[in-house]
Amino acid sequence: MSTRPTRRPDASMTLIRTMMERPLDPGYQAAADRRERAGLPRSTSLRAPRLVAATLAIGLVVGVAASNLRADDTPRSAARTDLTRQIETRRTEVDRLSAQAQALQADVTALEAEQLGSSGGSVGRSRELAQVVGAVPLTGPGVVLTLDDAPDAADEDATGDGADQKRVQARDLQFVVNALWRAGAEAVSINGNRLTSTSPIRFAGSALVVNYRPLARPYVVTALGDPERLPGDFADGAGGSYLSTLHSTFGIRADTDVSRDLRVPAAVGLTTRYAQPMDTGASPTSGTTSDPEDGSS
Repeated sequence: MSTRPTRRPDASMTLIRTMMERPLDPGYQAAADRRERAGLPRSTSLRAPRLVAATLAIGLVVGVAASNLRADDTPRSAARTDLTRQIETRRTEVDRLSAQAQALQADVTALEAEQLGSSGGSVGRSRELAQVVGAVPLTGPGVVLTLDDAPDAADEDATGDGADQKRVQARDLQFVVNALWRAGAEAVSINGNRLTSTSPIRFAGSALVVNYRPLARPYVVTALGDPERLPGDFADGAGGSYLSTLHSTFGIRADTDVSRDLRVPAAVGLTTRYAQPMDTGASPTSGTTSDPEDGSS
C-alpha cells in the first residue's frame, strides 16, 4: 500500500515562505557570497572611514544651514528691522504733524468766526458748515463700534481665501460707515481719522487705509448722534445684520458701546473745491462794486 506524501500547511503561501526563509535579496546574496570568496566580510561595516567622514560632512552642512536660517543678525533680518524702525519713526512724525494740522485748522476756524462776527447770521452759518464738512472737532454722545480680525485668522494661509474672509476688509468698514450715516450719525471717525464726503476707505497691499493713512487693528469707529436712536436704528438696519453675519460666519469681532462723552477730531487737509457768493440780503453800494468797462472800483 503506497502512502501519499503529506502536503505542507504553508504550501499555498509560497511568497510569504520565501520571504521568511530567504529574507536577503538575491542580488545582495550574490554580492555577499563574492565578498566571502574574496576573503572579505560579507557586509561593509558602518564604521568604515569613508562612511563616517561622509556622515560628519553632511551633519556639518545641515548644522551650518540651520544656524544661518535661525540667526537674528542675517542681512535680511537686519534690513527688516531697519525698515520697521523707519516705519515707526515716520508714523510718529505723521501723527505729530496731523495733530499740529488739526490745531491749526481749529485756529483758522476761530479766526474766520471772529472776522465774520460783524456779519450777523454769517457766524452761525459758518459754524454749521464747518461742522458738516469736518473742519472742527466735535464732542457729544454716540456709539463706538470696534471691529477686529477673527482670533484664528493668523493660523490660515497668508494668501488663502480663508484668511482674507476672516480679516476686516475695506468693504466691511465702508458698509458699516454708510449704515451709520443712514442711522443718523452726525460725525464719524475711524481710529481718530475724521471722515468727510471725500474720505477714501480702501486696501493698499495688506494694509487698510483711511484718508491715505494706514490703520492698525483693532478698527474703532466712533459715531456721534442721538444715543437714544442711533444705536437702535443701526442695530435694526442693514449695519447690524452685516456685523452679525461677519461674527457668526467668519468669527470677526464686532463690539458696540454706547457713550455720552465721545470726541471726533477735525479732518486734516480740507480744501475748497467749489465756492459761490452767499446772499446775505444786503444791497451792494457803489464803494463795493466795480465797473467792468473802466476797471475802477
